[in-house]
Amino acid sequence: MTKKKVLISGADSYIAQKLLKEQTVQEAFTFLEINPDMDKAELVPLLEEAKYLLHLYESKTGSPEERQVANVDYTAELIHLVEEHDYRLPFIYTSSEYDDSEYGRSKLLGEQLIREYGQRRRVRNIIYRLPVLMGEDLHLDIANPLHDLIKDMLLGNKEIQLPDEDEHIFVDVEDVVVELTRALYGRAFYATVDKSICVISAEHFATWERVLGILRDIIKKGEDYPLPQDKANSLEQKLYRTYKSLEEYYSRV
Repeated sequence: MTKKKVLISGADSYIAQKLLKEQTVQEAFTFLEINPDMDKAELVPLLEEAKYLLHLYESKTGSPEERQVANVDYTAELIHLVEEHDYRLPFIYTSSEYDDSEYGRSKLLGEQLIREYGQRRRVRNIIYRLPVLMGEDLHLDIANPLHDLIKDMLLGNKEIQLPDEDEHIFVDVEDVVVELTRALYGRAFYATVDKSICVISAEHFATWERVLGILRDIIKKGEDYPLPQDKANSLEQKLYRTYKSLEEYYSRV
């Protein structure tokens, strides 16, 4: 069976590295990496051949201008190329559930561009507003506040500073991969009537204070930390896996 071609930006991102390791995804799709430095003459033919553009490229760090270029201008450039050549290529885009930060605003601006493109071209795009990620190999997720918190705890920093007192959504990267796989197969979990915004079904709501309490309990109890099988998808279980993975990583570096 011929594999469907999927363009992927941000192939070195945390989510992409996890997704591209999935055997079922590799068996069904051929992923073609694109980046902002790619020559337009090379990129345009790929836009015509692709089933989706999985747009994961982003920047959480750097100056506001650098985030603007990465999270807005590059998205606008891709949309311009698609429309200039009269293609109707659907985007699968990872936006943000972060608060009113410069990063969050830049991601939402990128989302707005994709939504407007979808309305003009009558293309059904797929947009995920991702919250705080958990999961194994979290060190790959640059500027993740959960990673920074656990790293401080592993380094024995006594002055733990929590990002804020608000309740946030947390989701495991494995659940993100499952949902992106569903989207690639045309079975995205839509959350809005216009079928543009999609959600990751396995979400967890918690304050940073609660997350800190769970992590401290994990450290205190060590290997005796209770992980009953009937709570395999609990926030506690997923934070335990996240912590243990980072513990192993920082023991080697």
